[in-house]
Amino acid sequence: MAPRQGRQLQGRSKKSQLHIARIAQYIREQGQASAAQLSALLGLDAGTMSRYLRHMCGMGQIHLAQRHCTEPGRQRPALYALGEPDDEVDGWADLPPQVRRTACWPRGAARRDPLVAALFGPAQEN
Repeated sequence: MAPRQGRQLQGRSKKSQLHIARIAQYIREQGQASAAQLSALLGLDAGTMSRYLRHMCGMGQIHLAQRHCTEPGRQRPALYALGEPDDEVDGWADLPPQVRRTACWPRGAARRDPLVAALFGPAQEN
């Protein structure tokens, strides 16, 4: 993954370098951390922490280990871990069941919703 262009935080100031080092150290010690945990640790607002995390992800120092979920009853924060994401790990299992559902319709059995059909025309019969 090529580093993203944008606001470069590393090297801008000793304070920024210290924050980046403390974020990496905390994630190394804990295994994973949320943006809220890191914000509380460093006393930074959410926007500033978001910029640090995006920068560190772009540089390959950390990666998004678990996406956030806002579904009622399953709410969880996004978690970050050190290093590049593991390409062998399939994120499919981490998705909520509603997203993982797949359907196998016999050919010609599926029909378009009336609104979709009105916008795009009837489904083609193959």
